[in-house]
Amino acid sequence: MPLAADIREAAGQARRVLSAYGDRLRWVSPDHLHLTLQFLGDLTMSQVSKAVEAAEETAGAEAPFAITFAGLGAFPSSAAPRVVWVGVTEGSQRVSVLAERLAKALRARRLSLEDRPFAPHLTLARVRGTGRSPDLRGDFKAMGAVMLGEQRVAELAVVKSMLGSSAPAHTVVAAVRLGERLPGSKD
Repeated sequence: MPLAADIREAAGQARRVLSAYGDRLRWVSPDHLHLTLQFLGDLTMSQVSKAVEAAEETAGAEAPFAITFAGLGAFPSSAAPRVVWVGVTEGSQRVSVLAERLAKALRARRLSLEDRPFAPHLTLARVRGTGRSPDLRGDFKAMGAVMLGEQRVAELAVVKSMLGSSAPAHTVVAAVRLGERLPGSKD
């Protein structure tokens, strides 16, 4: 799901809050911030086509809605983080339903999915290196609630990510608007 410019800007402000850990955290560029519903890994062209079909099926059955990005967290924990994120508060249930419906459509097309529970979030940073992770519990508590803002969810995007030595490159393969039924679909 593409992010609005004001959400990207607010994410940069949240990043400044944790600037003391700049050398320990590898920040996601604001241009690369996104909300992932399903990660599929390496796919053949045929599998990409199936992923697009699944996105079309899922999006066609869902109406647009709003979400709010707020609150800092970390996976697996703020005491020993590997990933620092901002959560989805308002609308998180709708995002979770959308992700589950997409997963069902992908599985119906025999595409492999990650075997981990879905938690709607926006990844801000990953901890660098293999040493001891910084303990962020006190910082998170002192910062209080971080609020990035509200955004309308109106489309699903199938995105190809190319990882390399520099920042990853993301290419939108297909973008499908929510609530638009496919030709020949039944209402």
